[in-house]
Amino acid sequence: MKPMPPALKSLALLAVLASLAGCQTASPSADTLKQRTEVTLGTPVSQVSNLRNDSNTTYYTASTSKGRYDCQVPSGGLVAVAGMGLYTPSPTCWKEGQAPVFQ
Repeated sequence: MKPMPPALKSLALLAVLASLAGCQTASPSADTLKQRTEVTLGTPVSQVSNLRNDSNTTYYTASTSKGRYDCQVPSGGLVAVAGMGLYTPSPTCWKEGQAPVFQ
């Protein structure tokens, strides 16, 4: 039996990763986003609203006693494959209506 050519091995690995990524395209739930945002902001979040996502990022608005915040968090297949379940991304938030400041 001949060994598998390197190009075919790479193609097979890519197909496996793509199939795994396809299973992980759902965005985080509102409860998960609420918990992560409370840790990031250091204040209780009363509501997560305006939840939307593209293939790489989940966007939402978090309401707290200090005001409303626009937030985003990496999500989707790329995060699931790259993190292998060990990485939980934190959201980036800024006061509603202000320009985001990324660090």
